[in-house]
Amino acid sequence: MSGENHWIRDAPQPGGRRPAPGDLAVVQAFLNTHYDLTAAGGGEVFADARALREWLAAASLLGEHAPLSDSDLERALAVREGLRALAFANNGEHVEPGAVDAMRRASAGAGVEIRIETDGPRFVAPSTVAVESALGVLLAMTARAMIDGTWNRLKACPGRHCGWVFYDHSRNQSARWCSMKVCGDREKARAYYRRQTEDGG
Repeated sequence: MSGENHWIRDAPQPGGRRPAPGDLAVVQAFLNTHYDLTAAGGGEVFADARALREWLAAASLLGEHAPLSDSDLERALAVREGLRALAFANNGEHVEPGAVDAMRRASAGAGVEIRIETDGPRFVAPSTVAVESALGVLLAMTARAMIDGTWNRLKACPGRHCGWVFYDHSRNQSARWCSMKVCGDREKARAYYRRQTEDGG
């Protein structure tokens, strides 16, 4: 991953978690744009095509002045939500086939150039003015993670109203929540309440 993307590694993570390794951290950050941890009350980062362009440019995936349309935004969101559905599956949740199908359609035409470097392959957008190029790099990064086995550790938190995508650094890949003290404790409390209710307590 380019040193220009240090902001991704410095971004806040629930529970003080470390981000995913290498380029997978860029994919992780892309998936987590569904909720802005830096804004009061959260909210969608990609509120419009301009916000999408600014994020992709900051991630060195698109030119700063690349023209993006509302349809480009829709494509990016479809790819993001399809990958998020797969991240939920990595955490034992049911796969949403509609989201995956929409991602397949939205990623049609996405392309990437492969550069072989001394430390391994590097993915480069063939054009810095088309959303297909940015999506192509993100999908290539995802494909490499699937091949090397790190993708399975990228999980979406099943906590209610959460869905934050975190990287499971545990040795046995047993982490389930983005933060045990937040989503984990909330789920424990709900489970306790359900048991008390069912037992008539």
